[in-house]
Amino acid sequence: MYKFIVTYFLLLSVISFSVAADTSNQTPEIASQELTPYTVGYKATWKVGWFPITIEATRTLEKSNDEWKLSFEAYSSVADLSEISYFDIKQNQISPIRYRYKTSGFLSKKLRVIEFNREKNKVWLPDQEIWGNYDLTNEIQDNLSYQEQIRLDLMTYPVTYKNRLKSYEFAIVGDSKIKTPLGTFNATEVKQVGLDKDESNHIWLAKDYEYLIIKLKITKSNGTS
Repeated sequence: MYKFIVTYFLLLSVISFSVAADTSNQTPEIASQELTPYTVGYKATWKVGWFPITIEATRTLEKSNDEWKLSFEAYSSVADLSEISYFDIKQNQISPIRYRYKTSGFLSKKLRVIEFNREKNKVWLPDQEIWGNYDLTNEIQDNLSYQEQIRLDLMTYPVTYKNRLKSYEFAIVGDSKIKTPLGTFNATEVKQVGLDKDESNHIWLAKDYEYLIIKLKITKSNGTS
């Protein structure tokens, strides 16, 4: 059971999930490749045998002084998760400034912080007091900011993971209509490519709400979905 719970919350930290997204405060217009502030609520029930876990989450994008702040907060009866990314954006390119990751409760782990030093073109990990062993390029995202970049262009992103890089690559599957408790949305489906056999990662983005994530389905190689 512990392994299942850890796996699920790690998935949340990679890409925010949603079964029912509250988009009531969004203006229904086609995305213009610009970011605008929003707050979205998510709720899901994860069932493993006889032990269902209800998870609620909030995703917020706001302007903080001259920076953008993207936060993802997930809560359940066994553990909480908090991610915050500060970034700026120029010509549709998001540039992370600092990133914060923290879990508590059953999955409590040490606070993880990443700072992006553009003068040195390096990533600094203050909790470990080390530099990432790679150069900081304009395309590099943190584990949360890339989710906003994907709304802008849909492509491949190098993502910081501790002191190394991971590569997340996405491809457009096509358009479809997605039913949710709030109604039916026109959506663009994208999938992550380059995964191991029997694994899949599909994301549906609301076309009329600036490509906000409204649904995500992850399948692991052991059949867990």
